Amino acid sequence: MIVLGCSWAPWDWGDCITEFLGKALNAVTGGIFGFIFDAIKSVVIAAVEAVMKAVGTLWIDVDTPGFGANSGVMFIQQHTLWILIFVGTISVIIGGIRMAISQRGEPARDLLRSLITMVVVSGMAVAFASTLIEIADIFSEWIIDAAIGESNFSDRIGSILVNPLRTEGVGLMLVIVIGILIVISSLVQLALMVIRYSMLILLVGVLPLTAAATNTEAGMTWFKRAVAWLAGFILYKPVAALIWATAIKMIGTPESAEGATLAVITGVAMMLLSLVALPAILRFVSPKTGG
Repeated sequence: MIVLGCSWAPWDWGDCITEFLGKALNAVTGGIFGFIFDAIKSVVIAAVEAVMKAVGTLWIDVDTPGFGANSGVMFIQQHTLWILIFVGTISVIIGGIRMAISQRGEPARDLLRSLITMVVVSGMAVAFASTLIEIADIFSEWIIDAAIGESNFSDRIGSILVNPLRTEGVGLMLVIVIGILIVISSLVQLALMVIRYSMLILLVGVLPLTAAATNTEAGMTWFKRAVAWLAGFILYKPVAALIWATAIKMIGTPESAEGATLAVITGVAMMLLSLVALPAILRFVSPKTGG
């Protein structure tokens, strides 16, 4: 039978019932699925907000390692002092042999420079590195606070990063993906800061040891690499904070309601970019460390 559509004619009543039932079923199922999707989206957003309030920028609060008398740095230096003396003695012997063979003054100047470097680094490295690390931490906290603005820190960071996810243009799958990426980036960033903390203690602790034989090519290479790695780990926190501050500013202040989705995606991409900033910095300050 050819369906002519719904009309008041008795022979078309079946088509009318079918049409009305189809519309009612579509409305009911569409409403149910829409309710389920909205509920899932709300749960994901609430979870992301809770995590961000808890650990969003907790890595900023990872304090500078203490370099006091009972610190790990002093422990390393005290228990490697005999190695420092041994390496320094060997470098003096090597310098004397070179001077005797060449009958020139360059090995003596290299040896003197090496000994002065060792003394200066042993006496001033801890204080100098501690000052630089403290400046880096202060800058990191300041730039993040400037991006977040005034008000309660945890509430503000949660609302800035989560509110754009509540816009109509952001679908369920996009909310789930973005939420997972935000949480992962926060947790990985926190882990990297803990690694930075450990590496700073280790590098500052062994820095005098690396300066003990700078009159040799191998010793100078070792010392330069240790200084480069120390500089890289000091710089990593302010660089990561600068990237995160830019991302927070982009997510929290989109140019328009329509651009909120793009702002969130771009901001999350920048957060993920901060995770690979450390190897980039190490390669920048010392090209050979990345090879």
